Amino acid sequence: MSTPDKPPGSPDSRQGRVLVFVVAYEAERHLTSVFQRVPVELLNSARVEFLVIDDASRDAGARGLSDWLQQHDVRNVTVLRNPVNQGYGGNQKLGYRIAIDGGFDYVILLHGDGQYAPELLPKFIKVFDQEHADVVLGSRLIHPSHARQGGMPRYKLLGNRILTKFQNFMTGQSLSEYHTGYRGYSTAFLRKVPFETNTNDFHFDTDILLQAVYVQARIHEFAIPTHYGDEICRVNGMRYAKNVALTTMQFKMHQWGMLCSLKFRDLTPVRYEDKTSQMYSSHAVALKLVEAQRPRTLLDIGCGPGFIARQCQALGVEVTGLDVHEPMPGSMAHFHRINLESNQFPVDPFAYDAVLLLDVLEHLADPERFLIDLRNRSDALVPMTVDPEDASTRSHTRTFSPRLIISTPNVAFAAMRFNLLLGRFNYAERGILDISHKRLFTRRSLLRCLRDSGYVVEKVDKAAVPFEAVMGGNAGKLLGRLAGLLASAWPTMFAFQFVVVCRPLPGTRQLLASSERLLVPGTPAMKAVGFDSPT
Repeated sequence: MSTPDKPPGSPDSRQGRVLVFVVAYEAERHLTSVFQRVPVELLNSARVEFLVIDDASRDAGARGLSDWLQQHDVRNVTVLRNPVNQGYGGNQKLGYRIAIDGGFDYVILLHGDGQYAPELLPKFIKVFDQEHADVVLGSRLIHPSHARQGGMPRYKLLGNRILTKFQNFMTGQSLSEYHTGYRGYSTAFLRKVPFETNTNDFHFDTDILLQAVYVQARIHEFAIPTHYGDEICRVNGMRYAKNVALTTMQFKMHQWGMLCSLKFRDLTPVRYEDKTSQMYSSHAVALKLVEAQRPRTLLDIGCGPGFIARQCQALGVEVTGLDVHEPMPGSMAHFHRINLESNQFPVDPFAYDAVLLLDVLEHLADPERFLIDLRNRSDALVPMTVDPEDASTRSHTRTFSPRLIISTPNVAFAAMRFNLLLGRFNYAERGILDISHKRLFTRRSLLRCLRDSGYVVEKVDKAAVPFEAVMGGNAGKLLGRLAGLLASAWPTMFAFQFVVVCRPLPGTRQLLASSERLLVPGTPAMKAVGFDSPT
């Protein structure tokens, strides 16, 4: 890139640095004239630099522009030419990478065919300075009649408005236009999103704008004039519309947890929402079970942000939470940071009146070993005296033990079965096929896992699809009621999650410690396990 003429102390160099990125392909007739129209104060500016990337054109546009720049002693313009055509989106990826790595604060996209007015570049810079926006869009459709006056064909205007209305509906935005090519981004925003996973095709602009919506970027629009001249349109309108519609639906499905797209994956810091007030969610089911038991103390293993713990505290329960991340302040009485798969427990897991293990088992590589270790780590599981004459006590060993409330997704849910029937197995950012899930259960395999791990199952409840979590309002409530009826009628098919109440049996160490010591030889082996004398 060029070296600024002005020293770092110059007034305009103290503001954010701006890269004007010009994409060009077969633009020989327009490229030089675009720079002839650039406001003179931006040429050789210490604050603004220009980057032109010609995308392997067969014409001499890049060479002609280079000659003009040298003739006019313009030194803040870099001209590159791709050896292989990258496509409209692929070319943008190169420019944005340079903007980030070059230490710029903002990058403005300008087309080299003259369709968008370079005279408005100062307006973009002013908006960035005043609004501190992440994305700035020069919209042709804030005043739709002006677009027709500027020569936009009627079918393009109609198509643009239909697509924009559809995208606003799917994203919850109210933008006047999604399809302008005159736009700018802060590099702080570009660092947040994986724009290099976006398409190389013309709907790259849609991909990156949907990423902006997903991370709740600050988007600002202002009106620009429309100009359609003798430039060549290389966009296949029907193919473009199809791609825009598909990628917008993918965005919505990712939001709903129905698939996982690398374009949006792991972009938001908080992945778990408060579902305690949603009638048919597993959290609501678990809260009802806690309320029915009325424990004085409760251990919340994998407490997350603390949504459940906060509600339990409101019921008068003293909650201790365990998780790898800090919960919300004030959501529980005690908290211990712990990696559930590698750390020793800082508390006795069954020294509490109740234990929650909600949406945890599916994240563990070996849930059976985890459940067995829970029992063996506890000193609170003491066998009761069993009356041999009482038939009700002979079937199994009863224990003084708390109830354990467990929830986990149902991998045999109807939608999962249907997708497998069609040959699809799509991970998602949340939901049953959360990308972080390591083990998945049906109702039968979950109950077998618990029995094999030494737990007596007392109750199996079900949770329906949490439609209220993915769509608000009356529609979410209505669909939630319908999902609840289906889950009750056919749990193994329509339950989204299972919620199980069980009790742990004493582990081997507790049973040995409670053995009646009639004859214990003083051998080294017996001493090693604490049996050094008979009782």
